[in-house]
Amino acid sequence: KNKVDPELSQLYIGAASDGEWCNYTVDVKKAGTYKIVSLYGNGMGSLKFSINQKPACECKFPFTSGGPHRWNKAEVGTITFPEAGQQLLTLHYDSGNNLAYFDFELVEDK
Repeated sequence: KNKVDPELSQLYIGAASDGEWCNYTVDVKKAGTYKIVSLYGNGMGSLKFSINQKPACECKFPFTSGGPHRWNKAEVGTITFPEAGQQLLTLHYDSGNNLAYFDFELVEDK
């Protein structure tokens, strides 16, 4: 049973191995520190983000969802974007988790 039900036909990244990564281009509206909330399956592992190819943060899943196809949504960490504008955000995986999405919520302006 899911702790949080994903939307019907929710896309996700799964079966990732240690060392795999994925790039995203993000348009940061305000420089500052953001809370990261993730919809994930499995858990208790970690992942890392880099911004413009520089290490930015390490995130931890707070608890297991009960399996890779049992979903939970939780705060996993914070990240600081030092400047506004277009940025290259790279997600570095640890194995064992399925990742549907991340929400970034501004908590402190820079």
